[in-house]
Amino acid sequence: MKSVKDGMDLKIAFYTLSCKVNQNETGALAQLFRENGFTLAAEHEPADVYIVNSCTVTATGDKKSRQWLRRAKRENPEAVTVLCGCFPQAFPQQALEVSEADILCGARGRRRVLDNVLEFLQTRRRIVDIAPHEKGEAFEELPMERFEGHTRAFMKIEDGCNRQCAYCVIPRARGFVRSRAEASILRELAVLARAGYREVVLSGINLPSYGRDTGTSLTQLLEKVDRAEGPARIRLGSL
Repeated sequence: MKSVKDGMDLKIAFYTLSCKVNQNETGALAQLFRENGFTLAAEHEPADVYIVNSCTVTATGDKKSRQWLRRAKRENPEAVTVLCGCFPQAFPQQALEVSEADILCGARGRRRVLDNVLEFLQTRRRIVDIAPHEKGEAFEELPMERFEGHTRAFMKIEDGCNRQCAYCVIPRARGFVRSRAEASILRELAVLARAGYREVVLSGINLPSYGRDTGTSLTQLLEKVDRAEGPARIRLGSL
C-alpha cells in the first residue's frame, strides 16, 4: 500500500451521513489514514482532504453530500474531495455529475480510498472507482481499535440485504447479505475492551440477517459474545 511521503503533513476531514454502519466505516477509514501519516483536522479547521461518507436512503442525504463538498471546495479549492459510500454505489451516473468530487468511490473496496487519495495527490486527475456488488462477495474487514471522540465503539458485523423490496434502494447500494466471521468479531471486542471501551454497538444494514450466508445466526453470535472477553455492555443497532 502506498503511504504519505516523508515531510508531508496532510490533514483530513470526514463528513458522515446517516446510520451507525457509516459511522463505523468512517472510523475505520480515519484509523487507516492515521496509520498512513495523515492527521485528523479539528472541527472547522481547514483540511487537505475531505471525505464524504454518503447516504442515499433519502434525497436529503444526497443533497447534504453535495452541499458539503461544494463548501469544502469553495473554502479550500486545492483540497482533495472524495465522495464515497451508498450514493455513488447506487447511482453512479448521478454521482459523476457532482463536479466538486475529485474521487468517486462506492460502498465496496473501502480500503482503496487511501490509495486513490494518494494517487490523486500525484496526478491531480479525477478517479472513479465504483465496483458493482456481486453474489458471493465477501464481507470486507475494516478493523477498529479506537473511535476518536466517542465513549462507545461501533462494530459492523453485517452488510447488505436480500429482501429486494420494491421501494428500497439499500440492496442496490449495499449488495447481498454478508456476515463478519465470529472469530474476527470476538477478537475485536477483546481489543476494544483492552482499549478501555465499556460499551460496543453491534451494527449492520439488516442486522437480523446476520449469519444467513454462513449458517449461523445473530442469537448464536450473542451467546458466544456473552461468554467471551469484551466490553461490559453490548448494544444492538437498528433491527
